Amino acid sequence: MIGLNIVIAAILAFTAAMCAVASVVLRGKWPMAWLAAALICGSAQTLVMTFGAGTPVELLAKATLAPIACIFAGLGIKAMNPKATKASLPVLVAVGALTLLAVVLQVADAAFFQFAVVTQLACTLAATQAAVWMSQQMRHNLLDLLVTGGLVVIAAFSAVRIPLLLFYYGADVSFTEFRLSALETVLLSVSGLLVPPVIFLLIARNIADTIRTFQHQSERDGLTGLLNRRAFDATAESSMGLGGAVVFCDIDDFKQVNDRYGHQTGDDVIRTFAALLARTGHHAGRIGGEEFAILLPGKAIGEARDLAEMIRARFHETAHTGLTVEHRLSASFGVAVHGIGEPLRAAFTRADSALYQAKETGRNRVVLFGDPAPLALPRRGRHAA
Repeated sequence: MIGLNIVIAAILAFTAAMCAVASVVLRGKWPMAWLAAALICGSAQTLVMTFGAGTPVELLAKATLAPIACIFAGLGIKAMNPKATKASLPVLVAVGALTLLAVVLQVADAAFFQFAVVTQLACTLAATQAAVWMSQQMRHNLLDLLVTGGLVVIAAFSAVRIPLLLFYYGADVSFTEFRLSALETVLLSVSGLLVPPVIFLLIARNIADTIRTFQHQSERDGLTGLLNRRAFDATAESSMGLGGAVVFCDIDDFKQVNDRYGHQTGDDVIRTFAALLARTGHHAGRIGGEEFAILLPGKAIGEARDLAEMIRARFHETAHTGLTVEHRLSASFGVAVHGIGEPLRAAFTRADSALYQAKETGRNRVVLFGDPAPLALPRRGRHAA
């Protein structure tokens, strides 16, 4: 048992160091910092149980380190999703009060039974809160299911010890009888072997979320959340084999908005227009200052035209905060199709030519490439794929 405890303590300490390093490298990643603190508490408690067995120091470690480790782990889970805040404060207060009560009972030399029930109740509440926080942000993938299931099992193991104290050991059990019992040895071993895998799964989940965040930031425009130009081009190339339509759009007279109302209002206008594009559910990107594009794989030109017309009408009808009441903005649209396997450069050029025609013939309109009206040449350097 001593050898197993040392191995478990070493694993927890090593994992704590990994989390601490990751928190620093990832510039103050709080979930990793909280997990590191929880693992340090777990490692310290395991060492105290090994080398201070049967002493008041072990009882003090049980009363404080175990519930604190559960709380720290729960706060790490909560930090992965700040919205997961339900029932947090009452539980944290209850755990703190129970932990303090356990310390008072030990100092007062109360019966071990009373001390053990209070300590186990604190651990159970803390572990249950961690499981609840995890369930509030669970995305129903395998990793999240494993983490949530592991936390539920840990909380269940902690809860099981309370009725065991009442019915199996009895109120007269001593600390020595309790810690040397075969059942308690089994429960401690299972808990000690269960915690590290759950922690590793939490670390893996946090790393995956971090990678996903960095990937999102590298692919998305910071102002609008739409695809940036590089990501839009990559998406277009990947769907080239499907054929379809592409829509280029541009907010009309946008420079006047910036000059008259300021860049903050201009940014709000861009975000409003981008939100309309995002709500279509299609791949949309910001490919210039006030210039955007929508990719419609497999769609006919008529469907693309109807979508562009819907966006045009809604944007023109929108009353924009920061503009005068009579000021109604508009946008122009150019629509083109591309055949299956055709390079997107040609389709982009055609859509750009149609957009230029919309601008030259009055703005606030949708123009399809190939309309009978004469098309102006595309502007040099615009939208080249």
